[in-house]
Amino acid sequence: MDRSTLEVVKNSVPGGNATIGEVGPLAVGAASAPPPQPQTSRVDRSSEETALAYVRRGRRDEALKILMAAYGTPLTAFALRILRDRELAKDVRQQVFLEAFQGIERFEGRSSVWSWLCSITYHRCFDELKRLRRARTVDDVDVLDGLVGPPDPMMDPDRVAKQRALEQCLGKLSVPMRTQLLMRCFLGLSYVEIGEAIGAPHGTVQVRMSRILPRLRRCLRGEGVGGEGVDR
Repeated sequence: MDRSTLEVVKNSVPGGNATIGEVGPLAVGAASAPPPQPQTSRVDRSSEETALAYVRRGRRDEALKILMAAYGTPLTAFALRILRDRELAKDVRQQVFLEAFQGIERFEGRSSVWSWLCSITYHRCFDELKRLRRARTVDDVDVLDGLVGPPDPMMDPDRVAKQRALEQCLGKLSVPMRTQLLMRCFLGLSYVEIGEAIGAPHGTVQVRMSRILPRLRRCLRGEGVGGEGVDR
C-alpha cells in the first residue's frame, strides 16, 4: 500500500473540525513534513457510548444531537466530495440522520455507529447521483471550480496550487473510485468496513485501492505536485 499517497489525500481534505467546502493544505514534498503516520480511526467512542445510553433510555432526540455534533461535519464534507453540490450534501446529511433517528433502536452494535452512518451516507449519495443522472444535471467538469471555491487569503500560494491540483485529480477519478478512496483516507474506514458498505469483498477493495493510488500519484505529478511525498 502506498501510504505516502494516502497521507496526501488524508491531509488534504477537511477533518472533523472543518466547515463544509473547506479544503486543507496538501502536504507534499515539503522538507519539514513529518513522516507518514498509521491510519487512525475517526470513531468517537465516548460520544457513541453516551448516545447509545440515551437510546436505551428511550431518548433518541438527545442521542441524535450527540451523533450530529460528533459526525455531522465529516459526513457532510464526504457527501460534498461525491455529489459536488453543497446543498445536495446538506440534504444527504439530513437524510442520514433522519434514517439514523428512525433506525437506531434496531442498531445491533456489530460495527461502530460511525461505520453504520458512513454506510448510510454512501448509499444516500448514490441515490442522489442516480436521481441526478436521470435528470441529466451532473457534470463534474462544470461544478469542479465551484467545489474548490476561492482559496483562503491566508493560505500560502504554493499550498493553494497543491490544493487545486488534488481537487483536479480527485475529479478525474470515477465516482466509485473516488468514493472508496475518500472512505479509506478521509472517513478512515477499514477495507472490511468499506466492503460491507458497498457490498464487495474487502480483498477486492484493497486491490482497487492499490490501483487508484498510483493513478492519483501520476496525476499529481502531471499537475506539478511531486517530490518525496508522492514519489514512492
